[in-house]
Order: sequence, then structure tokens, then C-alpha cells
Amino acid sequence: MSVVARIVVDAEPDEAWSRWSDVSCWPEWNPRCLAARADGVEAGDQIELQLRHPRGRDFWTRPRVTISEPGREFTWQARGLGMRASTQALFTRADDGTEVRVTGDARGPLAFTWRLLITQKVEGRLLSDALNAFAADLAGDEPS
Repeated sequence: MSVVARIVVDAEPDEAWSRWSDVSCWPEWNPRCLAARADGVEAGDQIELQLRHPRGRDFWTRPRVTISEPGREFTWQARGLGMRASTQALFTRADDGTEVRVTGDARGPLAFTWRLLITQKVEGRLLSDALNAFAADLAGDEPS
């Protein structure tokens, strides 16, 4: 089952995509991201993220970029034995900026193991916290 979070940001799709896909800078604006590194933003490149679970535990994930279309989509996938956890970010022009829609999904016979750590409620919180901070960053607001 998927988790979806969305927000409209005050930026053009290319600008929003560029900032979102600059994964190495996530710790500057994302309150749930403690450390980040990216080999690049092309399909096949690896990302390393150290995230803070809403309950305070820190964890690492090392997904690979699967889709990288500037101004339109940035998607990655973490793989484990019997499961795939994907995060898709879509950027669509809106009347007052760009709608950013992020979908998290876990699939496969052992996807329940991912959902033991990252429940739908937790993933929703991670995504909404990131999107709210992302919008504030693009607007030039100070992080909270």
C-alpha cells in the first residue's frame, strides 16, 4: 500500500526538481535527514541517507535512483531480500507554483519487514515533514 504526501511550492518545476534532487544538501533543510550523500542524480546512481525516525531512532537507507527526469520526476528504490521500497517525487506545474507529490511504496513478499520499521503513519510523517521544510526552504523561510 502506498503513502502519498503533496504540497504546492512557490517555484517553477525545474527549480523545485533541482533543489529536491540535490540530495547531498538535504540536511540543510530536511529536519528528518541527518546526513546525505549522492553519487549523482542519474538512474543507477546510489544515494545514502541517514534519517531520524519520528520516535527518535536514526537509520540508514541506501537506495538507487531509478528515474531522473529534470523538472518532472525523481524516483529511487531501496532493495532488500524479497522487497522493494520506492519513493517517487513528481513535479507538476500548478496555478500558484509547482505541486510536489511524493509517494512511498513497499512491495514484495517480504515488504512487511519494511513496514515493521517504517509504518504507513511513520512514512507519512517523514514525507510531510520533508515537504513542509522543502516549501519553507524554497520560500526562503528559516528552518523551524
